Amino acid sequence: MENIDKFFIGKRVATLRNAKHISARSMSLELGQSSEYINQIENGRSMPSVEVLINICDYFEISLSDFFDTKTTYPLEYKDLLSELNKLDTFELEQIVNLIKLITRNKK
Repeated sequence: MENIDKFFIGKRVATLRNAKHISARSMSLELGQSSEYINQIENGRSMPSVEVLINICDYFEISLSDFFDTKTTYPLEYKDLLSELNKLDTFELEQIVNLIKLITRNKK
């Protein structure tokens, strides 16, 4: 696992929140916190307790392991993709893999 700097948690929360198009204020209130709490985490002014971090993961329906997986930039999108991929047969999966290779070929 890559090193996680002190800003990782805030950046990850912001990425997850933005992917769901949720305001920091709304998320704070839905988690039972003050209206500025998520904004403070994202800006590095506050660190969530383990309990709040678990609540954040529950809020996004991901595990703590998904949250801290530094190789997965967009855990919510990967989770959705994996769910859809599980519906495909072998031939369809091979086609998807080939398409991804074609798309990413020039990104190396």
